[in-house]
Amino acid sequence: MTPLRITARLDGPISLRDGSLRLDGLLAWAVAQRDQLPPPGFGELADIEIPVTKEPCGRFHLCSFATPKFDQHELRYVNRKFPLAEAQAMGATKFRRILLSAGPTKSYRLPSEVAWAERDEVEWFAMGDADAIRDLLTLVRYLGHKRSTGRGRVREWAVDPYESWGDGFPVVRDGKPLRALPADWPGLEDPPLAYATITFPYWMHSREQLCAVPG
Repeated sequence: MTPLRITARLDGPISLRDGSLRLDGLLAWAVAQRDQLPPPGFGELADIEIPVTKEPCGRFHLCSFATPKFDQHELRYVNRKFPLAEAQAMGATKFRRILLSAGPTKSYRLPSEVAWAERDEVEWFAMGDADAIRDLLTLVRYLGHKRSTGRGRVREWAVDPYESWGDGFPVVRDGKPLRALPADWPGLEDPPLAYATITFPYWMHSREQLCAVPG
């Protein structure tokens, strides 16, 4: 396992819900796709191995989160207008009311922000197997939220050797956490604290604990 810098070069804007992208979660998803594992909720949750070094106690992997800097922002809208005229034409004669303010027939116009990353790049650091990571990332073609609308399209991936900055690589730099870490992790200097899931699957909020988190 060697020090690495992983870069996603984007082909347009991206939407992020909480501002971070988790490399270990992306790699775990890629393994699940490659091995055709069942989705969460269907059978027992699989123990997925990824080509990134684990910390000595095995609680999480030694890779950073990506927190891109953005140089442009735009507010877009997700629209859905219920086809009222068609529903009236197809409805039974006894059907008298269509509720447009709630339920499956509700129309909406929701704001959704997109942003362009500086240099169109998103960057992570890791201790891992470069070739294995590169192979897995070929399966990841989009990043972030609303991927079905074309946001977060990855033009290319780069996985390159990187000179470690020393103690803390790749999860602590200048005393600041680069991912969710145990609050007592060595090298931290007065980091922000919040409840967070420390490893994938990150959607399992029942596993949250008090962590040092990126500012």
